Amino acid sequence: MKVEKVYMTKEAKELVNKDNLFKQSYDEVVASICSAVWPMKSKTFKINNSQKNGNGVVPVKELCYAMLEDTYNWYREKPLNVLKLEKKKGGPIDVYKEFTENFDIKRVGLEFETGNISSAHRSMNKLLLGLKRNEIDLAVILMPVYELSYFLTDRVSNYEELEPYFEITEGKPFIYIGFNADSFDSSVPLIPKGKDGMSKRSIKKWKDRIENK
Repeated sequence: MKVEKVYMTKEAKELVNKDNLFKQSYDEVVASICSAVWPMKSKTFKINNSQKNGNGVVPVKELCYAMLEDTYNWYREKPLNVLKLEKKKGGPIDVYKEFTENFDIKRVGLEFETGNISSAHRSMNKLLLGLKRNEIDLAVILMPVYELSYFLTDRVSNYEELEPYFEITEGKPFIYIGFNADSFDSSVPLIPKGKDGMSKRSIKKWKDRIENK
């Protein structure tokens, strides 16, 4: 997989360019999405482009999550207090990590968007709320570009579809990353839909981290 498009607000650029922990967080996200390969055990990510909406997207997300969790120690499903305790509505952040150096803590929230455009807007608003309430310090949305999404599950949103609304996040440290396949090849197997073909593994959830302290 490759990163094809990136948009950072001015605030996000300043954090990534001037702070080692925020630069580390960005590098870990990029490395994780670029680690995804297809077919499995190959060295690059090739997608079958023989039919529109023919490939699943969950296995792609799970490959990225696996590296974030297993290699970089990110955690799944971090709830925002403003949603869980105050508003009592809204789901957790997909993936979250606290980067620490000399008692300095930087909190980064990532939404890997594989739903429709309404879901993408909810992800953006959730992260904006986390920034506004000072529960995260940097927000990241990861999603396919249009060229790739055309061959993924029906109605998966894409970078270009959300792009007209990026300016809503100006003034906040926000990063949008659009990823694409390394190549297109009608001879490779279609990516299964759902979690078919994915091996079972232990998922690192934030609640487990808290409970095991």
